[in-house]
Amino acid sequence: MKKPTVSVIMATYNHASFVEQAIRSVLGQVDVDFEFLISDDGSADSTREVVASIKDERIKFFPNEVNRGAGVVTNELIGRSSGEFIALINSDDYWCDTDKLAYQVKFLRDNPQVGACFGRARFVDKDGNSMGKASDVFDQENRSQGAWLRRFFELGNCICHPTMLIRKSCYDHLGMYSNRLRQLPDLEMWIRLVKHYPIHISDRELITFRLMPGENASSQTVSNSIRTMNEHYLIADEFFDDVTAKQLEDGFSDLIKFKAITSDVHLDIEKALLYWNYNQWLGKPYQLIGMLKLNKLLNSSAHQKVIVEDYGMDDRWFQKELGEIDVLRPKVVAVMSQQKSRALGVWQRVLSRLSHS
Repeated sequence: MKKPTVSVIMATYNHASFVEQAIRSVLGQVDVDFEFLISDDGSADSTREVVASIKDERIKFFPNEVNRGAGVVTNELIGRSSGEFIALINSDDYWCDTDKLAYQVKFLRDNPQVGACFGRARFVDKDGNSMGKASDVFDQENRSQGAWLRRFFELGNCICHPTMLIRKSCYDHLGMYSNRLRQLPDLEMWIRLVKHYPIHISDRELITFRLMPGENASSQTVSNSIRTMNEHYLIADEFFDDVTAKQLEDGFSDLIKFKAITSDVHLDIEKALLYWNYNQWLGKPYQLIGMLKLNKLLNSSAHQKVIVEDYGMDDRWFQKELGEIDVLRPKVVAVMSQQKSRALGVWQRVLSRLSHS
């Protein structure tokens, strides 16, 4: 049996009002053969019934009654897919045009070095009303692999996941999404992806992206915001793993301390030092990662020698930095410490006056 060109995957969850529109936008694709794998993640509404009512031989539906997380379901669908390329769509969004897949397949076929291509988004509210230019975060220019790493490191995610068409071989090489991450599993994947493959952002709007404050996984609730920062921290810890000297020089040349990265030792040191630079999102937590990594390098005699001789950073310098990275001290302790210091100062002044009276 001939394998399809594209495997379209969709994880559904409590989107009974939107899922049919999403499915129809896929089934309406022209000039490309595809399979459509849908898995429901234990919806509590009538989503499963709506999906099951749509009959098309290209659809393979896997209903589940237990909610396990979008990451688990997405990874299972990738594992079940048989296409050369994989496209993903959320069950509350829909593709803009009927040639979305054909357009992207042609691009990847014409550019075999590119691992995945993406596009831009138009935005609607819960009722499908246009929200105009609600955000320009997905309107990205194309960059080199090193420049993409710089963008992700400093500003986070900016790629619209449901516009993706990716070679399945990329997942075979890189592995699946991390289900431990809820807000940023796609960012973590893009970081892994651009270390090994160029990517392309089309200037076409490919997805109609539904914004539902408080309901989307990307909504800026307090818990989502806190989780986003914590996930950034976890991703940052392994951010520079497998990054080559060429990629580092390409994306971070203005921040590199020792301009000629002539050895793996210099490469390790430069990666650790990048965490010490100002970052508007993670700031001192990034410096904390840098502290841990540099401490480990200073425990290596080969690295320590280079750090001291080429960078002028010795144990005394490290001790000084440890006194300035104030990220672990609880705020309440810091306040109590300030109050205690002020009280001690007052008491010392009282004692001084008594001794002179």
